[in-house]
Amino acid sequence: MATIAFCGIGLMGAPMAGRLRKAGHMVRVWNRTPAKAVKWADEGGVACNTPADAADPASEIHLMLANDDAVDRALFDDDGALKTLAQGSLVVDHSTVSVIATGPRAQRIKSGGWRYLHAPVLAGPAGVANGEGLMLVAGDRGAYDANKSMLEQIIARHWYVGDAEQDAASFKLMANSMLINITQALAEFFALGGACGISPERALELFDHFDPGRTIQIRGPRMAHGDYTPAFQASMAAKDVDLMLQAARQGGADVPGLELVLHRLLRLIKSGRGDLDLSALGLVAVASTPTADGAAQGAADG
Repeated sequence: MATIAFCGIGLMGAPMAGRLRKAGHMVRVWNRTPAKAVKWADEGGVACNTPADAADPASEIHLMLANDDAVDRALFDDDGALKTLAQGSLVVDHSTVSVIATGPRAQRIKSGGWRYLHAPVLAGPAGVANGEGLMLVAGDRGAYDANKSMLEQIIARHWYVGDAEQDAASFKLMANSMLINITQALAEFFALGGACGISPERALELFDHFDPGRTIQIRGPRMAHGDYTPAFQASMAAKDVDLMLQAARQGGADVPGLELVLHRLLRLIKSGRGDLDLSALGLVAVASTPTADGAAQGAADG
């Protein structure tokens, strides 16, 4: 079994470090709020005063911290982990951090002589405690293969997304964008229902008969390939969204997401694309990216 340093004993870090402890490793933990580390270590392990203390004499370090600044401080400050972590050891960052900072950070770590994987997780604290969820892993394939079994002790299911560390950071933000947008859509679903006199409990019954998640399976591949063949025309969707907004206003509901959707649908219609499928919203949302430019040109030509 290994001696492992773990920085960040919060809602997610605590059960992740706990999985390593349960697997039999000696886990040395550091947390910005020392009391959390001390409490965690009551059941086994060592609470440390600094990241450097945690990393000495660990053979690898894991981080689950709030943001880029916290990760950089834990690694590179005068009392940071890389002051004591032996070169050749593994650094694994599970934090949700910016795409723009992940690549340079990875390069800085690797050029210093350490191995590095960026491995954010898609899970909640309860799922992590049971080893459930999905770990997104990016970095050197050899480093991943050599440490896969250890990472599986934290979360069993992985998706290796490639050797570019920033890609794992990208996919994590993309996944969270779906969760957040779906939650906002649910909030507006209930708000519209309330404006129409439908209780939240009764509103939920709709999903016993209707699965909106199939939109991802049906429209996702078409959008990815720039295929906007109409099944639900943008012009008809705009009409329906306008009806939704009328009902919401009459009932005093706030539905800003739907207001933005109508604005973008009207842009499509004004540009002469109202006969395209609803999925052509992608042309408005991401028209500045090279991929979207190609899709937009294809839609315009088609």
